[in-house]
Amino acid sequence: MLMFQKEENSNFAAAESCMENGVCRVAFTPSPHNGIAKLWFRCKIQNDGAEPLPATTRIVLKNIQGMLCCDTGCFVPVIRRDHADWIRLGRGERRVLPDGRMQLEWLTETPLPGGFFELAFCYPYDPEDLEQMLAETSGYWTKDEIGVTQGDHLLFRLSNHYGDPDQPVPGLYLLARQHAAEVSGAWVLDGILRRLAEIHFHLPVWCVPFADPDGVMRGDYGKDSFPQDMNRSWGPHARMRHETQVIAADLRQWYQRILPDRSFVLDLHSPGADESGIYAFWQEKVRERKPAWKTESILSRIGTALAPYASTPFLRTSSYKPYSAWGTFSNLSEFCLETLAAPFASMETSYFEAGGKILDCSDYRKIGFAVADVLVASLSGN
Repeated sequence: MLMFQKEENSNFAAAESCMENGVCRVAFTPSPHNGIAKLWFRCKIQNDGAEPLPATTRIVLKNIQGMLCCDTGCFVPVIRRDHADWIRLGRGERRVLPDGRMQLEWLTETPLPGGFFELAFCYPYDPEDLEQMLAETSGYWTKDEIGVTQGDHLLFRLSNHYGDPDQPVPGLYLLARQHAAEVSGAWVLDGILRRLAEIHFHLPVWCVPFADPDGVMRGDYGKDSFPQDMNRSWGPHARMRHETQVIAADLRQWYQRILPDRSFVLDLHSPGADESGIYAFWQEKVRERKPAWKTESILSRIGTALAPYASTPFLRTSSYKPYSAWGTFSNLSEFCLETLAAPFASMETSYFEAGGKILDCSDYRKIGFAVADVLVASLSGN
């Protein structure tokens, strides 16, 4: 039989395995992991070798109508066999059942006896991937513990150097994985960090690559998670998660060492499931309230540098907040504007496609290279 294997960072529910019409059939749906929204999945399926199996397996992703922004079923998950690299699985066949429920189906090769395949919504970015980046950037980045999570896991920050409060200079603060499974943003961050190391960028860069380590380790999606969505817990009066309390304190330490009007905070995210392209969120009121900030100019330059990957429009303002489950929350953008007083933007990179191209890890890194080049030029006054 084909057997679902439960691992520490798995995310699947309602799993089924059977023989049907001469093929193996495995079916599942993502778990919300105690949150409101579900989207991310990751599961391992093994051939136990107890009996001969058909050469073909049908993979069924059930009830996609309950996954965030999956109405069209337009996304491309990934698969890896045994210990090979992850590759795109393909778009799948969208099937609408008689009662209107929707599912996606793929045909693939059945694992050999004792073998397995793994499925995930997009290329996972695990702590091991970060460690590989650190090893391949020749000690450019220093990794420091800045606190712990609500689950007592370490929360750490990378930096190229600490800066000097007595000699402030332009600086950069980067984050990813406020929503644990927004992995396309993490791969873009990987490219940014590699590029900065390659050119030995001299201004201080601090980075929290896993803002929600608990969620990453559990296999959470993380958007609208409990007890509070991380990017909905920055105030306005007090932080509502311990992780944001820790990161806010670290942001303040960074802020003491930089020139605020010439610095930048960038948060890397992923959009809805079936959204293609890349775009950035910013606050238009920066124009009147902080005219010295170069936020709009920097983002416009990034949008130009990312053509043809960039969406139109590239610069956007969020409209979801009045309809959020969390009420009058503050996100990181508002914390940076109202409390920290540092230029900020977030960038959304599709889980699967931009500029008409299905993206792989090398594409995400190239996107990161382009973003890094604009940030370096902007912070250096070019």
